[in-house]
Amino acid sequence: MSETTGAPGGCGVTPPRLEAPPVVTPPPFVAPPLAAPAEPLDPWFAIWTRPRAALRQILDSDPRRSIYRLAALGGIAGALKLATESGAAETAPVATTLAIAVTGGALGGVLFLFLFPGLVRVAGRWLGGRGGMIEIRAAVAWSNVPEIWGMALWLPRAVLLGEEMFQPVPPGIEGNPPAALFFGLLVLAQTLVGFWGLVIGLKCIAEAHR
Repeated sequence: MSETTGAPGGCGVTPPRLEAPPVVTPPPFVAPPLAAPAEPLDPWFAIWTRPRAALRQILDSDPRRSIYRLAALGGIAGALKLATESGAAETAPVATTLAIAVTGGALGGVLFLFLFPGLVRVAGRWLGGRGGMIEIRAAVAWSNVPEIWGMALWLPRAVLLGEEMFQPVPPGIEGNPPAALFFGLLVLAQTLVGFWGLVIGLKCIAEAHR
């Protein structure tokens, strides 16, 4: 039965009582956990598969790190290859060829580090690159890493060929199929290292100009 108003002479329905809606308290905000910092890359290994990331880490930390040592070692690697391809070492003793390759290659590698980045910087600016001399020198120096690792292939080559190690086609392996096969594999490995070093160099220079 409906309630009626108590006023004299009045008769009506009492309006329902209005109640405030319940207050809903939002759950407290919990920040997501911070991602663990990425472990630093070892550029001597990471440059093989992640050249741009490895070089970026170097540029952000110390772009002058080891560049002269890398340039000297890369120059030695290039001089050893040049001694074989040019045929100049076919008559010279191995010790003489090694001495010239080490001293001349080291000096040539450092000189190359001062001259070549200037050309790369000018060409990069034409294409919209923004890299400075320090960044480009770091890219050129660290792109020598594959060739530096590739110098390890000269050890089995020296064991196999001895005094003929700098000859492009050593006569000593003729008529010796196992030695010829092993020599062919060494040459193939050196070629692949040189090709991949070129790819890494292009990627490093591109990162330096970013």
